[in-house]
Amino acid sequence: LSGSIPSTIGDMKSLRFLFLNMNSLSGEIPPELGSLSLELLYLNDNLLNGSIPPSLGNLMHLTELKLQGNALSGSISSTLAGMKSLRYLYLKNNKLSGDIPPELGSLPLVALLLDYNQLSGSIPASLGDSVDLTTLNLEHNQLSGSIPESL
Repeated sequence: LSGSIPSTIGDMKSLRFLFLNMNSLSGEIPPELGSLSLELLYLNDNLLNGSIPPSLGNLMHLTELKLQGNALSGSISSTLAGMKSLRYLYLKNNKLSGDIPPELGSLPLVALLLDYNQLSGSIPASLGDSVDLTTLNLEHNQLSGSIPESL
């Protein structure tokens, strides 16, 4: 598949699982995806660019968000903490910058992959609040400071 993801995808109100990974999709992630009731969203390994829409934080039933292997830029919005069911957050291999939002520590994450980006600042101590977290990858960023005791 090539081309962009149409904004009209937000009209598919019954959609629960969206797998568009490993294609040649380009353009930005439509913010309209945040109006759906998705449980799984795989857009990884495409050619997507732009920022991660803050509206994705409205996906309260989402358990897996895989956006790795794109050219996404900008910061990780703290609104993603609205995804209260999120277990797997894969944002590695993008061009994301800025701080890691401390609000991510409030999620029931099992895996958080943020490696190979341009993230800066310190590692939020709140990530230690994710008691189910078994995989945390922060390598190849521009993080500073020490590893929090909470981890």
